[in-house]
Amino acid sequence: MITLAELQTQFKTLRQKTRDGEIFQSLGEAMAENIRGLSPQPVTDVSLPTDGELALTRMQAYSQLLETKAQDGEHAAALDVEPIADDTLALVVAQLANPLPKYRDTGAFFFLSDIIQNQLMTEAQMRWVMSYLTTDEQLFDHIFEGNNAAIYRRSFSVLVISLLLFTHRTKTPFLSEAQLDHVIDQVALYAALERDARGFIGTNGWAHTFTHIGNAVNEILLMPNLMRADKLFVLASMLSGYRELQQPLVMGETNRIVAVALQSAKTHEVYQDYVLLTLKLWRKDLVTRQPPASEGRWHQLYNRTRFFQTILLQERPTVPDAIFKYVSETKDYLT
Repeated sequence: MITLAELQTQFKTLRQKTRDGEIFQSLGEAMAENIRGLSPQPVTDVSLPTDGELALTRMQAYSQLLETKAQDGEHAAALDVEPIADDTLALVVAQLANPLPKYRDTGAFFFLSDIIQNQLMTEAQMRWVMSYLTTDEQLFDHIFEGNNAAIYRRSFSVLVISLLLFTHRTKTPFLSEAQLDHVIDQVALYAALERDARGFIGTNGWAHTFTHIGNAVNEILLMPNLMRADKLFVLASMLSGYRELQQPLVMGETNRIVAVALQSAKTHEVYQDYVLLTLKLWRKDLVTRQPPASEGRWHQLYNRTRFFQTILLQERPTVPDAIFKYVSETKDYLT
């Protein structure tokens, strides 16, 4: 079986070829060839955080401090409050892997979202969090296995990555060029590799990783000083991952991915051409591949059908004419 390190090397090579103008039409197919042979490995034990109550107590104490010092209508970032302590920050970030939503979702994620948006972390702390969340151990934890509890770590890592990218883009550019390059490489590969399509999971709440992937990819596509080739590469990774997915996306994830793809298509002709090319490639799959004979292949087919149908349901001005025309003419082939 191919290793994560080998996939990282292959995707970095594809990114460089995209930059050099050596590859465009075959980019999606090249990505698919690298990931198509992957099959779920047996699930192994997932290491989960055990100090959720301590983290929750620390989060509540810091939030109470903000409330106590707040003035009427005063913005939290203007308060005379020390940035969160490094040890507390590390404790909170670790809870993104917690299956229990009171520690992970309404706990760590809500708390991190609040302190990031209100600029209550130092630039050094934001760099540390980004570096931690984009490590292989965090972003690709148990990713080659069947559905497992590591999905929370992966999914909420990419969600917080999207918040940090938004802050870097709109408020405080805290990442160096090399650091941003690393984030792009990791997010692109993650978008192509993730196979756990679960949305809301029993009593554990949201995983929703494909919505979170859309958020992170969208932030990269909005980076004003990033070269088009890098944006194209990340867009292609997201669409390649969607193409190969053999689990159903039924909780709004397709809406987010379509919105990101169409927004990019509206910003420049090169992205429009690539999205259209991808749709044609999916259409070609119906002719060149064997008819679906497994549950996974049927999910793959109907995910694509939902993609086409979602495009048709968009407000007409949001869809480039060429894409709308093609989807309208070929919609019956996917139903």
